[in-house]
Amino acid sequence: MHLTPLGDGAVLLEPGEGLDPGDPDAYIEPLVGYLQEREADRLIYDLGDVVVVDDLYYDWLVRLSRACRVSGVRMVAVNLHAPAAFALSQRLAADPPFDCALDVDRARG
Repeated sequence: MHLTPLGDGAVLLEPGEGLDPGDPDAYIEPLVGYLQEREADRLIYDLGDVVVVDDLYYDWLVRLSRACRVSGVRMVAVNLHAPAAFALSQRLAADPPFDCALDVDRARG
């Protein structure tokens, strides 16, 4: 994971290829600690390099967004590819527990 403070309480998260969504406990605590240290109020999760959001990856996003919410941080997913978004929407029974925006600039606004 690459984390970049953007100012105004926003932090950009760019997941790397090594991110294992099947082991969320390895990431959530250090990530939430990082956000709290920087007094962040928004985590912008860039899905631009994520080709497929399957059930495992979606569960990771849900767990992360819940941990963020408990810490007072709003999570916004950005740059979700249209095919991945469509496939994901076909499996969802309800709205995701995080916000979505077209890109980083819109998520900051």
